Amino acid sequence: MSGLRAEDRDWLLALLSVPTVSPLEGGDLAGFSRAQGLFAGGAAERGLALRRWDSPPPDELDRPDVPAPVRAAAGRDRAGWLAAQPSVVVGVGDPQPTARRMVLNFHLDTVGPHIPPALGHGVVRGRGTVDDKGPGVAAVVGVSRALAEDPSLARDIEVLVASVPGEEGGAMGVHGTRWLVESGCVGRLMVFAEPTGCRALDACSATMTPVVSVRGHDSTDDRPTEGHNATTALGFLAARLTERLGPLAERLGARVCVSGLRTGESHNRVHGTGELKLNIAYHDTAAAEELAVAVERAVAESGAEFAERFAGNPLTRTLLADWSRVVRLDWVKRGLPPLANRDAAMEAVLGAAGLPRHDGVADGTAFTCDAIWAPDRDRYVVACGPGLLDRDGAHTPDEHVRLDDLDTYADRVRALVHAFGAHVRDPAATDHPRSQG
Repeated sequence: MSGLRAEDRDWLLALLSVPTVSPLEGGDLAGFSRAQGLFAGGAAERGLALRRWDSPPPDELDRPDVPAPVRAAAGRDRAGWLAAQPSVVVGVGDPQPTARRMVLNFHLDTVGPHIPPALGHGVVRGRGTVDDKGPGVAAVVGVSRALAEDPSLARDIEVLVASVPGEEGGAMGVHGTRWLVESGCVGRLMVFAEPTGCRALDACSATMTPVVSVRGHDSTDDRPTEGHNATTALGFLAARLTERLGPLAERLGARVCVSGLRTGESHNRVHGTGELKLNIAYHDTAAAEELAVAVERAVAESGAEFAERFAGNPLTRTLLADWSRVVRLDWVKRGLPPLANRDAAMEAVLGAAGLPRHDGVADGTAFTCDAIWAPDRDRYVVACGPGLLDRDGAHTPDEHVRLDDLDTYADRVRALVHAFGAHVRDPAATDHPRSQG
């Protein structure tokens, strides 16, 4: 077993101590460069040299599929905002063509709030432990051990480990992973070190986010009939969208979350503004389009349905009169590609290392991550890492990871480097490009 040693755990705790909460989750950018420096320094101590430290140009955020919250967070100083969240790539081995290169990827940014790390009883607790700094550190340890066991691998294969920003908060990797992929950081095998219980998931959902808003005027509790009651409108819409989209999403194998609803907290006034957010995860673009059409149709028909139900009700009189003017639908995220790929040769390589393929779509364990940007005809892309999102409290105050899980993953990454090297070195190996699902 080649798990984490005391010095590896110290490195992980140091990395976890630096807050890297996504700016889309209210985080401060000050910690990102410091954390990337700690990552690069620790990797160098383990034999992985710095290959890249860069960020995309500002016009990357003008692309039509960039989520609106990313552009809003970047503000006017896009160049400075992006530079404060660099992507870092470390690696070992001589430069190789894609067919002889393996890439591991993890994201440095976390959800909020930051939770300082604590180690005890074989468990590390804190923000980023399982999602996703812990898996990243374990991956580097595994790569390092493999090359220490067989230094000759450095002549035949290249192994890169990428530490990226911009995965959490709905950023979806548009200024981290996508930038690296499109600028050449790709390999025959690409492993995204997300918590999967060391199973390789070769399908990931993408998400889209519709927002229904009311932009009317308030009124006091003494004149409740004179305001555009956003609470009433959006409550009605939440129920109607649940009714319309729930059965459709289930039939299409998608997931709809009717999520944030915000109007106001006062009990003595009518709140005339507010918004209702939905999150829709899907595994194929046809399903996404059918659900998007259903959302648009439901919102378009909601005015007539609301009028039929509440005609003559004095509390909705103003809202009914101005429904088409004050109620609107916007898409803050749409058009992102899901991941679906198969590759017999690389599935065998992963399986030989104790990282078996698992059909996450069939049992509902597939999830959304920035691996969606990586697939192409000459490479196989999987999400595969230690721990489990739900069991280990990812995105909750109880986020943690078991040291045993990190040790196991480090050892299996070590085995994966050896297995990939053996595949590349085998002149009889039949290496067909992956197929798309």
